[in-house]
Amino acid sequence: MKKDLYKVLGVSRSAGKREIQRAYMKLARCHHPDVNPGDPRAAARFRDIQEAHRVLSHPKYRALYDRKGEIAGEDQGEGRGAEKQSRSSDSRGWENIVRDIFHGDAGGEAETGSSRGEDIHQVLEITFEESFRDCRKEAFYQRESSCKMCRGRRFAAGSEVRPCPGCSGSGLVQVQRGPYTVKKICHHCAGSGEAGSRPCPGCAGKGSLLVTERKTLRIPAGSDSGTRVVVSGAGQPGKRGGRRGDLVVTLRVQPHPYLERRGYNLYGSVVVAVAEAALGATVPVPALEKKVSLRMPAGTQGGQEFRLPGKGVPQPGGAKRGDLYVTIKVLIPEARDPKARSLFRELEKLFPENPRIRT
Repeated sequence: MKKDLYKVLGVSRSAGKREIQRAYMKLARCHHPDVNPGDPRAAARFRDIQEAHRVLSHPKYRALYDRKGEIAGEDQGEGRGAEKQSRSSDSRGWENIVRDIFHGDAGGEAETGSSRGEDIHQVLEITFEESFRDCRKEAFYQRESSCKMCRGRRFAAGSEVRPCPGCSGSGLVQVQRGPYTVKKICHHCAGSGEAGSRPCPGCAGKGSLLVTERKTLRIPAGSDSGTRVVVSGAGQPGKRGGRRGDLVVTLRVQPHPYLERRGYNLYGSVVVAVAEAALGATVPVPALEKKVSLRMPAGTQGGQEFRLPGKGVPQPGGAKRGDLYVTIKVLIPEARDPKARSLFRELEKLFPENPRIRT
């Protein structure tokens, strides 16, 4: 018993071409062998979907099926070729099916209007100190520019320019993909629609050259690794009058030898002497300011953390800043000579409590 092709795709008999196409794409995406490796039922289901789509998307085959219930291709040479093409496509991968239907071959689907140029991406390293404040940095990069010798036309001066024979001057060619006809850019003229007898010697017929650009970037205060600075219109030129792309610069901040950034807060440590921790003292701490000091109270313990408000990284706009957190590390001296050992024994008598016993 032959399958009902409309039921295979899950559409009504009055379904239009677009509805059939949507149903096919949805089902093919779920049942393609690449998505279900090793599943024979999925492979069989996919073949049925392919067959239903092949017949119902072709007006002549669909009319024959609606009148007689016959599937074109079983007894017709033309149909057998189409069936062979349809069935063989399941071994090429889902991506290739989509590419065939919508994009043609390697030339891609033609863009009949203007299109925006591509963005140029760069990575720029800055120091930890530079990320802390507003600064300016130079970025060097290469982009395509119209050849000045031929002004982008690709042909030498005096060269005979005529319509491209590959596309008859339209810049586009039509390619048949099963029941579909797609347009793609002519690979002979790269979409210009022109052909010449002699290519431009300045650009070898490309119409463009690579040029080196320099842009001065403003790095906002508080920038971190991953921050993007975008220069609008500094990227590759657009096609057919489209606007240029952008220059997108991603920042990479070099690490600091003493400080660690977490969000807008900074974390560091300072080493103090036993006497400073016991008696209290004012000590300088690592920071990105010229002078930042910490007032330690008497009896400061090793590992104790202090917060210095507003000494961290500037937040966007510069109105607020994060905090600086400083961890105390107490340096214990080695009591090697008898006098030092005697003094520590005296201290032991003055403070006899055992720190390992919790009360």
